[in-house]
Amino acid sequence: MAVRSASARWQVRRRQLVAAGQWEPFVDAEPVREHLRMVNAAGMPYMAICERLGLAQNSSLQHLMWGRGKYGPGQHVRRETAELVLSYWPSLGDFPDGARIDATGTRRRVEALAVRGWPRHMMAEHVGVDESHFRKAVGRARVTARLARGVAAVYDAWWDQDPLEHGVSQHAASRVQADAVRLGFQSALAWDDDTIDDPAAVPLTDAAPAGYTEGEDVVARFLMGESVVLDRSGRREVISHLMQWTQLSLEEIADRLEMSPVAVSGTWERIKRRARDEGRKAPWRRVYVPLRDLNLNQDDMRSAA
Repeated sequence: MAVRSASARWQVRRRQLVAAGQWEPFVDAEPVREHLRMVNAAGMPYMAICERLGLAQNSSLQHLMWGRGKYGPGQHVRRETAELVLSYWPSLGDFPDGARIDATGTRRRVEALAVRGWPRHMMAEHVGVDESHFRKAVGRARVTARLARGVAAVYDAWWDQDPLEHGVSQHAASRVQADAVRLGFQSALAWDDDTIDDPAAVPLTDAAPAGYTEGEDVVARFLMGESVVLDRSGRREVISHLMQWTQLSLEEIADRLEMSPVAVSGTWERIKRRARDEGRKAPWRRVYVPLRDLNLNQDDMRSAA
């Protein structure tokens, strides 16, 4: 009985929205398809994406990405599916062990530990790989997710620890630190958890970043079209605003901020994750439907709600 009642209410709502010209259960599939390609390019296999999002690979993903038989990829996708996919960006824990992901965060963690005086052979030992393999791997553009997670765990444990208190000799620590200075490595204090994996991020140093526009309402001035240069905090504010309150695609936002779409998407995911970690409601990607020829009385509005 309850199911029939709910179905009847849904049908009433559907008829009212159709009459108002607002019944649009499907949206353009191309932005969703492009986002899935970006997630896959970041190292996430399509099967793993489906598992994380609860999508059926043999139906939903097949229809969306490749089509079937003589039919090409779908031109439209359900709004609920689009919002689910567009709001997703994988965290380090999402990737399968063998997935090859961007090595930026891994390399920065290794370098930060070197600034502290930690030798690489100890890092390799704790990660569980051969030292020569470890040295080669962290110098490449991509590493396996397993290695990245191992390095992240070592970094979390050691970034604020004195290696001398863990069996490292003064001579060895000093030599590692000297090499780190010579190579221009950044310490752990130059990064936080929100930026260390972002290829577009720059390290925080004691000196104020040069070139940023000063004054009040810089973000608002940027959004209004004024030619200003944003700092990292300002970029996060702009990304949060544009992702929540406009229909601009990731590519359009990235172009406006002179960033890569991957960096924009990663920043958006970190904004949402930080909100959840702080107990706040996470922002979400709104999809607007314009009000067209809306002419409903109160009873109609109540039925459509």
